[in-house]
Amino acid sequence: MTERHDDVSRRGVLKQAAVGGVGIVAGSIVTGAGGDQAGAAVEQVGAKNAWLAERATFLSGNRLLKTNGDGLIPPRTLARDVYRPRSSQEIADLIRSIPAGAPVASVCGGHESSNAAMFASSEAIVLDMVHLTSIEFRQDGDRSLVRVGAGVVFRELVEAVKRRQGALPVGTGPGVGVVGYIVNGGLSGYFSRRLGLLGQRVESLTVVTAAGDVRVLVPGDELFTAMLGAGSALGIVVDVTLRLEHESVVKHAEQRIFSFRTREQAVEFARGALRIQRERVLPDDSVSMEVVVSAAKVVVVTFVFYDTFRGSVADFVTPLEELATRLDLPVAMASQWSSWYETAAALWPVITAMKGSPLAMLQHCMGTEGPPDDRILDFICDTVIAHAPLDEATYSIVEIRTLGGAAVSKGKIPSGNCHHRFFVDLITLYDAKDKTAEERQVIADRTTRVIDEARHVDGLSVDFSGTHSQPDDVGAAPSPSVIFGTEAMAETVRRLKKDVDPENRFRFHPFAKIL
Repeated sequence: MTERHDDVSRRGVLKQAAVGGVGIVAGSIVTGAGGDQAGAAVEQVGAKNAWLAERATFLSGNRLLKTNGDGLIPPRTLARDVYRPRSSQEIADLIRSIPAGAPVASVCGGHESSNAAMFASSEAIVLDMVHLTSIEFRQDGDRSLVRVGAGVVFRELVEAVKRRQGALPVGTGPGVGVVGYIVNGGLSGYFSRRLGLLGQRVESLTVVTAAGDVRVLVPGDELFTAMLGAGSALGIVVDVTLRLEHESVVKHAEQRIFSFRTREQAVEFARGALRIQRERVLPDDSVSMEVVVSAAKVVVVTFVFYDTFRGSVADFVTPLEELATRLDLPVAMASQWSSWYETAAALWPVITAMKGSPLAMLQHCMGTEGPPDDRILDFICDTVIAHAPLDEATYSIVEIRTLGGAAVSKGKIPSGNCHHRFFVDLITLYDAKDKTAEERQVIADRTTRVIDEARHVDGLSVDFSGTHSQPDDVGAAPSPSVIFGTEAMAETVRRLKKDVDPENRFRFHPFAKIL
């Protein structure tokens, strides 16, 4: 069965852009790879800056510090050309047609905060995978598989998987590109303890190399494993095939939203909630827990109970509610979900409402390989939650998740996430149009101070995930062994980078500083 999902709003934007002289023009290239597609023109974007404004969901807060005025200056891509290919053959032909060694960037969902691929450089071409939106299901014995094109975003995949009564450890952002998420070490807070990381469920990848060759990679290929955390540095992924689980893997979910008046209340509630997380949830792989402290003056706590859960839901939820009562935090909303789909889609309306001109983000993560001790929990509460710029950056959150479980026990991929059981994400997010240059600097400085202090806390890793770290922080190159999980994995990635991309054509990726 094949399901193809064309985003109606996206097509409308492209059509309007073409009519108005903004967007798409036919571009011709010299082809050299042969095949049925050889000699065909690859769709080319005309007005590149308009394309960037449409496709870039976030803009790095670091980049905004380099602008003057009120933050309304539109970002400008440096890319020489932007193309929208429709097949692996078109990509191969295009790569072979440009000068050897010319840099190439790939864009899937547009959510990387630094947007290195979209800005690129004056010598580079950018491949926007927006047309590669096929979602194809098939059965292989008792295995249910889905092949996902590089232009598919999570909302499209989740809706399609729901219709097949399936489940995957997807990310919570509806517009995040599935392939970009996988090849840069993505995680899932709700589902990874039962299903592992999404990259750990990949069965094959179709890749175009720096030489313009099309390859299908499967487990056993050394490059296959490296692609599942460092892929954007190693090749252009055209599609991935994933192994599905049945939707019944999620048995039940409970969410409570508590209102707070002062930051001190949020700190003390988080301290108690994180002890519940450490003492009750981390030892039990049949349940996950996420605590989110939001700039909207609410704390959102979500429990997800898997099909392996045999305990009492009340044993987890009641202590949390009693904690809130002691601290005089009212329950603003209580929700229960009974399916994987409801849980996966729960945050879509919240994320969709986060808009800006531009929407600025500084994103950093911390984690521990074992349960966090009191010293680390106190640091998270007294420094991260207490001093993060939640009041200044109105969409910001501190997000604390349980990892581990299946993500730890499955085969290791180049992602620090598969080694960690406790995860903290500080997302500093705001609409830049409301901020002066001085206000943006204050927000960035406060974020930087918190992260700098975290780097000096024994047992706490910082920047261990490519999808949850800020790759363009000034003077703060992440550790390769932490990003990729181990020094051995980092060395493998470095070696393969030299083998498959000796001229560093794929240089616009989150790990440019370390490869």
